[in-house]
Amino acid sequence: MHCANPTDALTVTGLAKRYPSGGGVDDVRMSVRRGEVTGFIGVNGAGKSTTLRCVLGLLSPDAGDIRLFGAPADKEARRRVGFLPEERGLSPRDRARDAIAFHARLKGLGRREALKAADRLLERIGLGHRRRARIGELSKGNAQRVQILCALAHGPDLLILDEPLSGLDPVGQSDVLSLLAEFRAGGGAILFSTHSMAAAERLSDQVVILAGGRTVFEGPLNEAAGQASHGAVIVTSDEAALFAAAAAIGGDVRPMSAGMGEAARWRVTMPRQVTHPALMRALAEYAVPIFAFEPIKPDLESAFWDLAAPQAQAEVPRSRAA
Repeated sequence: MHCANPTDALTVTGLAKRYPSGGGVDDVRMSVRRGEVTGFIGVNGAGKSTTLRCVLGLLSPDAGDIRLFGAPADKEARRRVGFLPEERGLSPRDRARDAIAFHARLKGLGRREALKAADRLLERIGLGHRRRARIGELSKGNAQRVQILCALAHGPDLLILDEPLSGLDPVGQSDVLSLLAEFRAGGGAILFSTHSMAAAERLSDQVVILAGGRTVFEGPLNEAAGQASHGAVIVTSDEAALFAAAAAIGGDVRPMSAGMGEAARWRVTMPRQVTHPALMRALAEYAVPIFAFEPIKPDLESAFWDLAAPQAQAEVPRSRAA
């Protein structure tokens, strides 16, 4: 069980929220520390959005505890939180400067202070000359950057970002990452929700993985990567032969995607003492046609497949050889 910690900007313990129609979360736990980025990952339907809505006070949980900055979450504590939703909500008719200042005023800043914050942030990302432009006149990437500035304008202590790099070109991503680095260096905490394993691995200090409405992993990024299995990703058109070859070396087979044409991608895991050459020999012995063979890397994406995908694909047998 989590305990409130002076270094925690957010602590969630035993969070549960069920919907009458089904779905929701059953047991979410996480801590988001000051001065760190916490990656929040899971497949669609894992419960990320429900969790964020409970943290932000948009939903009332059925059970569990949510603490912000060491105290029960309330309206005043939530003023210290900046939020970027996945569904972008700025009006196309709003001007960039006014939109940012409006969000800052919602969090308690006075009008003059809010406008100064908007000007400073727009200059910071090179959009000072577009401060009077309407959102609808901006490129998708620039509109996205303005929305991120809306979350930052009031000087929050915790940022909750849902897919913040979506729609940004490499230059836009670099600008946003620089802003987030400054925020973190100043002691700010970031909860970064994403579907992109590469983005999570690039940005995160800590990782929280959700599956089936539950936290299946919480800890440092390097520990998450250490959860990856030993094996390979194989593309083949002969499913039966692949299962037979894997069974011969004590391995396990999982589908990774629907087939494209006659071939499909499979994740083959095996005991640590079994080498990749031994797997290749077994594939040759069972005449498995191989279109691609890639050893599993000890990274976050590989760990995700072992920690979260089994629950997301619970209806798929672990191995037909078992």
